Amino acid sequence: MILTSSWLAQLAQLVAADGLPPETCSWAPLPRDDDFDLSSGFVDSVPRQFARCSLALDAAGGHASGLLETLIFGMPPERSFSPEASRCPEGLQFEELLLSPRYLVVAAQPEVARSSDWRELIPVGACVPPACHEAFANLALPRLLEWRQGKSAKYHPSPGPCAGAFDVDDASCVQHLDQDIRSEACVTAVHVWRVLCDARFFDELFGAQVRSLPKDSLGESSEFAEHQKAALGHYSTCKEGGGSYVGVYFNAVGEEDPAGAGYALGMCIPSLHTTYSSAVSTIVAWRLGLRMATAYPGVAIDADSVRSAELMHRNELEIGWAIIGLGRSGTTSLAAWLDSHPNLELLSDPEDHFREGSFDYLFRRSHLEHLIRRDELPSAARAGSAGPVRGRRTPLVGIKEPNLLRSSRGRQIMAEMKRTKVLIIFKNWVDWLKSAALFIRPTPCFPRNLARIGEEGNDCSFAFDEAHLFEKVRDLEQKGVARERIKVVHLDTLRAEGPAALRRLGAFLGAGNRSTGSSGSSAGAMPQEGEVAEDEVEFWEELCGLPTELARRLERRRSEALRGCDELLRRSGDAWHCIERGENPKCENG
Repeated sequence: MILTSSWLAQLAQLVAADGLPPETCSWAPLPRDDDFDLSSGFVDSVPRQFARCSLALDAAGGHASGLLETLIFGMPPERSFSPEASRCPEGLQFEELLLSPRYLVVAAQPEVARSSDWRELIPVGACVPPACHEAFANLALPRLLEWRQGKSAKYHPSPGPCAGAFDVDDASCVQHLDQDIRSEACVTAVHVWRVLCDARFFDELFGAQVRSLPKDSLGESSEFAEHQKAALGHYSTCKEGGGSYVGVYFNAVGEEDPAGAGYALGMCIPSLHTTYSSAVSTIVAWRLGLRMATAYPGVAIDADSVRSAELMHRNELEIGWAIIGLGRSGTTSLAAWLDSHPNLELLSDPEDHFREGSFDYLFRRSHLEHLIRRDELPSAARAGSAGPVRGRRTPLVGIKEPNLLRSSRGRQIMAEMKRTKVLIIFKNWVDWLKSAALFIRPTPCFPRNLARIGEEGNDCSFAFDEAHLFEKVRDLEQKGVARERIKVVHLDTLRAEGPAALRRLGAFLGAGNRSTGSSGSSAGAMPQEGEVAEDEVEFWEELCGLPTELARRLERRRSEALRGCDELLRRSGDAWHCIERGENPKCENG
């Protein structure tokens, strides 16, 4: 067990900064390397007692050990347990004490209800390794109380004067809970012991790459996929074990990385559920120094570059619905229409003309992030559930991000967001072609060049496969998006139905009961939003005047794009039928 780290030395500095004598944290002493040298010849001390106990708790399995099952509480005025109650498995011994109900309040333990008075002490006992005899009150017991809370575990200070073998001084207990445990140095020391009592668990959950490089392929068997699998696996295991998963970003000494930190690694630490304070930052930096020295001894960390933040899974975002495509097919108009529904709310950048930019363009910024930073999101985005809205509850929040349908990585992100329903809108293929081709910057593509893509001398670059909805929806389903979460609609259907379509979509999203017709009944027809191309007339004139061979090429493109779209509409209950062949109505009317 090696503790040495330049960051751990900051603990002593924190004590001095707080203006407190070192003995203030006697209930959570600052550990040193020699405290873990258990050979004879050293004078026994509280830190050495803590060291012995932490090693024993870790060896017993930490939070996953069977020690939790032996934890028992008595009923006042009882002050001890019977021999039967205190019988322990082989290799363990029973320890007991009296605990002030004030501490149980701070520790959020339900047994506080057993006491009718603050001075009525509650007996508590557990079977622990013999090495925890001296440190039972201030190390083993708070860890057991913490571990029994599972995923809801939070920082538990040592009880200090709030625990005793025969009695407890209430005034000292009050002062301890009100002042002593708030010391930044003491908080940091407790975090250190929280790690050491479950060290094997935390050690195994270090080093997953939480951000991949742009050059990495994004395929299923790619390095990117392997990194993502490792990061999400560590994150899930960490959360299941009651921990908090943190991203640590830093450069190696001598590195210059203008785009950001050169390393982005994941780390599991004891659960936060508190303010992300300098105490936590100190623990993260300390753990980084230790684990990197073990796993990557050749990498020297640039201490000034170290940054850290708690991470979260995209599935934790409170997003009930998402418009993910098809770009240039009415997504902006649909977003504005849904936002007019009384039980729906669109998140977007107020300055964004296309009603995009939710969470400060999170879904574009975090394209290469396997997990996202919790501190970059408003609290409303990560609290509660994205479940159905009833009555006048908070509106169901949604986003518009057409890029999520376009790319394989975007579709994988949607698969990760398992509570979010997916809306995809499209329109007549030739209308989409016009809108998408004229939107290309700096030089739009016109029909003649669109038909001749791939020929020498043709500078037009256009992705026809962006409109291949059936393949993209099938890929969504293969990646894990349940079919019942996906709804594909046709722009003309929505415009023809009017407000009834808005009620239908609201019902699908869980924002109202379409049988009553109440939700969204005051909404008007679908608005017309988004940019209108300046060269539409020229586009249609060139399209209608195409030679037969070039027109046939575009017709084949249309047939490829619309393959399977009738099935998509049928699944969604849309009455529109895709037009597979035929002349362009614009030309017929022309």
